[in-house]
Amino acid sequence: MEDKEIKEVDDDNQEEEKEEENDEKKLGNSTSNLLEALHGGRPKDEEPHVKKSAKKNSEKVDYIVSVDLESLGIDEDEFDDLQSLFQLFDRDKDGILTIKETVMLLRCLGLKPNLDQAKAMAAMVTCDMTGFSISFNEYLRLISIQRRAEPDEESLIEVFQTFDPANSGHIGENEFRKIMKSKEGIPDEDIEEMLEEYKRLEIVSGDNDSTVSTGEVILYKEFIAMLQL
Repeated sequence: MEDKEIKEVDDDNQEEEKEEENDEKKLGNSTSNLLEALHGGRPKDEEPHVKKSAKKNSEKVDYIVSVDLESLGIDEDEFDDLQSLFQLFDRDKDGILTIKETVMLLRCLGLKPNLDQAKAMAAMVTCDMTGFSISFNEYLRLISIQRRAEPDEESLIEVFQTFDPANSGHIGENEFRKIMKSKEGIPDEDIEEMLEEYKRLEIVSGDNDSTVSTGEVILYKEFIAMLQL
């Protein structure tokens, strides 16, 4: 009797395993067809970007990481945050974002590219030069490039000028702090240290009006020159 029960359990287990294998094959085939339809500019033989495991009532999706996070300057906590953000826009869970999804993601990071600018950014990392889609690993590389990019003087001046509609050449300390806090990864202590360094500049202590000489306003061209030293 016991042997018969054991055999029935084994048969049930084998049947469940076959069902799971069939489900995974179906997932693989449907994913491949979907990728070709959505991201036709990507290589048809490229490695998968996600690992999907099918369960009876659910589906688990894990992104496959093929880049060296340390060399990209991304630590564990940052990776979790970046992955969560990517997942938010990767609605079909294929590990690839369309260019429009990429635009929305970049805006969440404080960037405001138009479609053409987003394509230019994607072109730095993507293998899809037709639709400019980006995979999860390409996204991580793009984030690393953006973080390490040194803004040129002209770009910095344009940022400050958005807070100076009168084109007076200076902004208040509060506006300065707002600009700095909008930049990811700059702690408050560093902002205050930059302000203190700026106030020690010769131009601040020279024969200027009271607001300049006390450092209550920032002459942003001089400040940018300080940063370029």
